[in-house]
Amino acid sequence: MYRGEGERLIPICGWCKKIRTEQETWDQIEVYFAKRGLGEFTHSICPECSERIFSKRIYLESYQNICRAISKSLSLEDVLNLIVTNVVKVMNVKASSVRLLNTETNRLELAAHYGLSGRYVNKGPVKYDQSIDDALSGKPVSIYDITADESSEYRQEAIDEGIRSILSVPMRFGSEVIGVLRMYISEPVEYSGDELKFVTAIAEQASIAIVNAKVFEKTVSKEKEYLRIFQTVTKAISSSLQLKEVLDLIVRTLPDAMRLKAATIRLLDEAGERLELVAAHGLSERYLSRGPVDMEENIREALHEKPAAIFDVPTDPRVNYRKEAELEGIKSMLTLPIIARSKVTGILRLLTAEPRHFSRQDIDFAAALAEQCGTAIENARMYERQYREARYLSVLSSIANAVSSTLSLREIMEMVVGKITLALNSEAATLRLLDPSRKRLDLVAAQGLSEKYLNKGPVDADKSVAEALDGRPVAIYDVPNDPRIVYRDEAREEGICSMLVIPMLLRGSVIGVLRILTKKYRAFSNDEIEFATALAEQAAIAIEYAMALDSRK
Repeated sequence: MYRGEGERLIPICGWCKKIRTEQETWDQIEVYFAKRGLGEFTHSICPECSERIFSKRIYLESYQNICRAISKSLSLEDVLNLIVTNVVKVMNVKASSVRLLNTETNRLELAAHYGLSGRYVNKGPVKYDQSIDDALSGKPVSIYDITADESSEYRQEAIDEGIRSILSVPMRFGSEVIGVLRMYISEPVEYSGDELKFVTAIAEQASIAIVNAKVFEKTVSKEKEYLRIFQTVTKAISSSLQLKEVLDLIVRTLPDAMRLKAATIRLLDEAGERLELVAAHGLSERYLSRGPVDMEENIREALHEKPAAIFDVPTDPRVNYRKEAELEGIKSMLTLPIIARSKVTGILRLLTAEPRHFSRQDIDFAAALAEQCGTAIENARMYERQYREARYLSVLSSIANAVSSTLSLREIMEMVVGKITLALNSEAATLRLLDPSRKRLDLVAAQGLSEKYLNKGPVDADKSVAEALDGRPVAIYDVPNDPRIVYRDEAREEGICSMLVIPMLLRGSVIGVLRILTKKYRAFSNDEIEFATALAEQAAIAIEYAMALDSRK
């Protein structure tokens, strides 16, 4: 296209720089001029483009190397050190540091440094200067000439260190600034836009690496802590074969180890129908005696082998005693099944004073711990069963020996209540015999009860006594609230919770009643009832023999 004599307007693409020919095709600029005999062309690069492209390649390679290096490390300390050392090498600056934001104190804390003397690093707390304020406000890069700022608190320290300027770059993770990457420069430097973009990209990549390393270290440290707790609890519970000691060790060890408010263990009775509180730590008696928990939904879940985590106990409908929990200061709760030999034998409850979301890791760990507890409890039960049988045999033997001894009636009766209290690990016992008219039960021996309680009045009217006089053992779990007990208020004042009433039979006829009383709620096992019945029969024979001896004197 011509514009006049000797002038020609050449159409050239503004993007690819091709020229449109007369044939309406598009040629590369060097092809177009070569076809017209304007010379042969060779490709080269101008110094300005060469420097720009070379710098970009160096930055790209450096960026890739830094990313590769910090991605290989999972240690937070390693990640931080790699950042500051690589920045110094690539940016050719005197020194570098990373300061991370402490969200609790809202302070920037030194996390890593390279190229700085100990004297300068320990000069004192760094107050926010303009460059840090700019970085925290999100400004991409801020250059601060500290030697020109006579008001700077550490101006002289910077001069002594050979620092002229400080480059501050915000370290972002998403939209959140987590810290500041700083570069210390000995001489004034004019950084290009590409260089500042590179530094910003490094800071962003470093932020991701730091957050990932923190998450990893938190996970690993938590797993290590859980392993330590597991070993501690396992060692503690395996050091004893006494069931009570095992249970107490579990509930005492877990709160400290897992930073909980409290822990409780409830075991199913022999019939598998009712949960009994057998161990607790960190809770008041008022809360522990609030009532049965068997019908709570979270309990039912646990009894079906499903851990139940509750974040807000005072408002969760799965908890029956929400008001009591709020008064006790309980915020969150984890209820776990205790399993032994593939069977649920009870529940372990972990309670916190602060709201806590139990993670899958928390639940899995606690479930494994509960299973370990189940094994320890089962072992302790087996040991105690064997030990109890030997103890029962010893007690029965001593009562049988009393038949052929010269013990007085008083001594035999006191021996009976003493032995039964010891053998059944109870707090108190009484022995009452029918008078000759068989209308009144007279107290003949007692242990562990106050005179006030013993003198409360006749017990003949108790339905539990009436059942026992018919020859049937009677176990009462909740004495203060059971309608079969006449003196419920007195029992509550005395601190009596549970009771076992055993008839004393002699040749098929009831001659009295033996009572075993506990100051903790307790469901008596079949073994305990059978032992108490056998003991009562032996005692009846010994008493009859002692009475016969006394009548001859």
